[in-house]
Amino acid sequence: MKFSEGCKSWALVVAMAMCSGQAVAEINFGSPDTVDNTIKDNTREKQSWREALASEHHLTLGLDYQALGLSASSATDGGDDSAAAGVMRFYGAWNLVGLDDGNTGGLVWKIEHRHKYTDVDPKSFSFIEPGLGYIGMIGPAYSDQGSRLTNLYWKQKFNGGKTSMMVGYLDTTDYVDTYALASPWTGFTNLAFSTGAGAIGLPDDGILGLAVGHMLSDNFYTVLGVADGKGRSDKPADGFETLFNDHKLFTTFELGWTASQEQIYTDNVHVTFWHLDGGTQHNLTGTESGRGVNFSASYFVTQQLMPFVRGGISEGDVALYEKSLTLGVGYFGLLAAKNSLGFAINFSEVNDNLAQAYGVTDKNQFTSELYYNMHLGEFIQLTPNIQYIDNPAISTEKDTWVLGLRMRFVL
Repeated sequence: MKFSEGCKSWALVVAMAMCSGQAVAEINFGSPDTVDNTIKDNTREKQSWREALASEHHLTLGLDYQALGLSASSATDGGDDSAAAGVMRFYGAWNLVGLDDGNTGGLVWKIEHRHKYTDVDPKSFSFIEPGLGYIGMIGPAYSDQGSRLTNLYWKQKFNGGKTSMMVGYLDTTDYVDTYALASPWTGFTNLAFSTGAGAIGLPDDGILGLAVGHMLSDNFYTVLGVADGKGRSDKPADGFETLFNDHKLFTTFELGWTASQEQIYTDNVHVTFWHLDGGTQHNLTGTESGRGVNFSASYFVTQQLMPFVRGGISEGDVALYEKSLTLGVGYFGLLAAKNSLGFAINFSEVNDNLAQAYGVTDKNQFTSELYYNMHLGEFIQLTPNIQYIDNPAISTEKDTWVLGLRMRFVL
């Protein structure tokens, strides 16, 4: 399949054209892990000073600490069988304009520090460093990157919330191919069950860009974005040079259906087209660009049960998988109102460039994950998970089990 390079130019034109329309109820475009939705998810009774900031100054703040530990039954020969890391996050949103008419505009930010506890961090545990020999990523957000700027952008709503625009330092996983269980902080840990299903060549988080979401009707919507393909979240100041001088772009266009505006990332069907220019740090083996299309469908068949199917196909030298298919289910409110369980299986075909580089003869991998997210009081979440990986592509072992434990402390 071939996708036109012209998407980089018309994306900006369409984004501006969509800023007109009839007013409807307000909607937040974005994944469960956007700053706005993360703050809303923290429903515990807030301290008085936070209430005062929110009510008097329209300023909301959040601070949490995350930790993830992994242990494998059968690492590849000579590889590590365990990995652990932590992440400190400080985030907030400050609405400054449009407070009376619903067309709010304000500043959104998220600052992080990512650090490892073991010789190998979870992001590198799969195949970047000797570990599982599995071409994929488990806990890609848990690295040893250090300090980073993940978000610093202006978010503006138009038409009573029918249109939303974000411009500045963006995390593309906040608006690309999102669904309810995609967050690496509260949902699945394996990238195969998160944004892109391993079949999207994602750039770094915290890169300069523009994203626009628009409700075409009560049920149909579109989201498009253009971002700096060479940007780095640990060197945000360099983004102006890479964006305006190198012109290596990550462009996306998504068309979707949702049962209602309030359920845009739960009861949802969408198709996402993407393109990442070559010659960036995200190339797997060479300098070739990458492109592809992804599909996602999720729906609450009961008040608690949400089955989903997701997948994608790609070509080029940036996505881990040329083909990926995920089937799964989420169960919300299991044993307690805020607790959730997720189970999914994934079938993937490894990118041919990677297969040739590593001498892989069988490119097919099978992965499954089961997790249970528990809220222990108001401040602590604990998420045990177990994964089974069959035929990890570059491992000396035929399969492996991976046990994981994730902790979140909300301050």
